[in-house]
Amino acid sequence: MSITFQGNPVSISGQLPKPNQVAPSFTLCDKDLNDLTLESLKGKNILLNIFP
Repeated sequence: MSITFQGNPVSISGQLPKPNQVAPSFTLCDKDLNDLTLESLKGKNILLNIFP
């Protein structure tokens, strides 16, 4: 699979997840800079949009 951004090829690190693959544990910051963990989202439908 090739990955592009605005038509230009980009490289990624790690592996892309497969459909229905269980996500590894993680901690992110929410919009108020509070910790947000995968465990805190259990049972909810979520869409992660992560960018640098």
